[in-house]
Amino acid sequence: MPRLISWSLLLVPLLALCLSAVGDYAANSEREIISSLLRTMLYSVEANAPYPNPSVHIALRLARDHNLPKEDLLLNELKEAAVRKVTNGEDFSSGMVALYTLALIASCNNPTSVTVSGTTINLLKKLEEKLTEEIDHIKNKTFPLTNYYQVSLDVLTVCVSKKSEISECSIRTLVDAVEQNKFTYGSRFSVDTGAVAALALRCVKDKEQKLDTMNIENALKKVLTQILEHVEDDGIIGNLYSTGLAIQAFSVNSDLIPPGSWDLKKSRMKLLEEVERGSFSNPQSASQIAPSLDGKTYLDVNKLNCSADLDNLTLPEISSTPPPVTQPVDILVEYSIVDGLNQTFSDKVNVIVPRGSLLIRVLEEAQKMHPERFRFNVTMTLWGPSLTSIRGLTASSENKTYWQLLSGSTPLDQGIGDYRPQNGEHIFAKFSNY
Repeated sequence: MPRLISWSLLLVPLLALCLSAVGDYAANSEREIISSLLRTMLYSVEANAPYPNPSVHIALRLARDHNLPKEDLLLNELKEAAVRKVTNGEDFSSGMVALYTLALIASCNNPTSVTVSGTTINLLKKLEEKLTEEIDHIKNKTFPLTNYYQVSLDVLTVCVSKKSEISECSIRTLVDAVEQNKFTYGSRFSVDTGAVAALALRCVKDKEQKLDTMNIENALKKVLTQILEHVEDDGIIGNLYSTGLAIQAFSVNSDLIPPGSWDLKKSRMKLLEEVERGSFSNPQSASQIAPSLDGKTYLDVNKLNCSADLDNLTLPEISSTPPPVTQPVDILVEYSIVDGLNQTFSDKVNVIVPRGSLLIRVLEEAQKMHPERFRFNVTMTLWGPSLTSIRGLTASSENKTYWQLLSGSTPLDQGIGDYRPQNGEHIFAKFSNY
């Protein structure tokens, strides 16, 4: 499932822990690591970009340090894209509308009045319409138009955005989804979906509104327990890329988590180590962990004092000197495609690519070797290219199907634009249900 794709201040004791030195990292080196993460996102901001990233903007706005010109550039790109998408009727999923709305709020802009070149749209109204469509689809089909990650993000955003009451129907939909164990992808519980739902339910619980708070709290406790079951010994929660969102969920719900059931210090240290290893070189993945490393959550976007921001994060020029030329070393990757639902085909091929190649290169080489058997298509997401079809068999949210990527029998936690296979690795693309 595409990750979409995460932020109230932590309680004082938790915040003190969060901002203290972790493991062998001194406070200043910790700051340097976080700054490198912010620069990863800043370098991705360009004028006239085809896919301006709202998740990146939210993360940059929630950070302690800022590069205001870059943030302003991205904000303007997002406004232009939002107005264009709404006025031209372009594809604009509910979760994406939610992220754009959060990005505007994080810049102290009013999402109910977004104006570009004389055209004004109400982005919050569009989000509420999209959420209604999701709820209607759940009533009629028992599952969302998109997925529960996006529905959770929608509820969170409407809750953060509105001073007035939030629809009880949308709250009930999310509570029911928790109670009925709907946050699964394949046979696995989706930690990132559970984390966003926990943020949304916390926002709703803390609102001064007459609600059935007992049911909301029970749902919160249940989903938090499910996330806790996926805490690993090294601090990872679910997988590396869902850990940042899980930290946010635990942080705002610390009163509902049993003492000693989770070690914030260990999770942060693991993330910091992985940043240094280059595991978050994708701007979208960087945006998923940066807020939690700075002690913030998605619930903080409406608490920012934009006028107090300092323009204090420099952005050094990237060296234009080409790297020294070295003789490429080739590796062999075994690549299999399987229709795991209809059993209409099962095929494999050995592909040779340069060491360090991205997985999409393997798919391209297989397609060159056998154009009909291994033809594939991708769509662009915030994470980069996402595999949507192989040999004409296309993933469908309506049918709850997708192309699952595995290394051997282990599901990949990166997409075809980020994962780098190793020599002798066996990569599977399996058409599956979620």
